[in-house]
Amino acid sequence: MDATGAFNNQIEELESLNDSKYENIFRVFSTQDKYFYNILRSVNIDITTADPQTYEQKTINFDMPWPVISYRTYATTDLWWIIYIVNRDKFKSPLTLVPGGTTLNIIKPLYLRDIVDEIVQTLDPKI
Repeated sequence: MDATGAFNNQIEELESLNDSKYENIFRVFSTQDKYFYNILRSVNIDITTADPQTYEQKTINFDMPWPVISYRTYATTDLWWIIYIVNRDKFKSPLTLVPGGTTLNIIKPLYLRDIVDEIVQTLDPKI
């Protein structure tokens, strides 16, 4: 097993992932030509310390899964995890539907690239 781990896009044998994919926050390890993620890695985004201009509140009208909220907000299902992390204090699991009537904090699309870049830099400071 490779004890150091690398990120998916640093391993030539693996298909390159879009940098908005949740899988990119995990280091990849291998054993006997099989790859697996270290899923114990976590990311925190503390919206209480963020500039209020960088996010908005959005009320969900009916029960909805995270990827649908992501698609309606960012035109991609890939960023569901950012919406969940920002609102983690309200939910026990990202596997449940967001109940209708719930108000979520949503990072504005204008600032999303900066947030993703900061997460990448934090996870892999060599970049």
